[in-house]
Amino acid sequence: MATALENELMEQMKVCMKSGDKVGLAAVRMVRTKVMEKRTAKNATEITDEIVVDVIRNYVKVMQGSIDELKAGGATEGEENIAQMIGEIVYLDRFLPKLLDEAATAAIVDEILTREGITDPKMFGKATGLIMKDYKGKIDPGLVSKLIKAKLG
Repeated sequence: MATALENELMEQMKVCMKSGDKVGLAAVRMVRTKVMEKRTAKNATEITDEIVVDVIRNYVKVMQGSIDELKAGGATEGEENIAQMIGEIVYLDRFLPKLLDEAATAAIVDEILTREGITDPKMFGKATGLIMKDYKGKIDPGLVSKLIKAKLG
């Protein structure tokens, strides 16, 4: 049975088809394919909206990594494949929960480090784990890492 988010993706796919939005259509089709792979995988669990969001988040992360690699190799944002990936990332952003800003993230990092008494840089992994366990999908892992490193030295 499809989740609410899967149903929304299906509706968006129809809208993209009718409007001729090839970028949006490609993004939605890929996400639906990745969700179906999870649904039909060996030892598959029931698909939830959270899993669909994780699929979208992972796909966006892969595309961003590809863009970074292409740019490192000398490609520019104006190139067709990079423009396509950027377009898909922008399109899919509407389905992702908004992450906390830097100030809110810094407050969480400060609170966890103080509460747990973490002051040693060797405890970086523990601090990161504690924060990500409670705030996965709500907080930017890269920002958390940067803030913890700054606090612990």
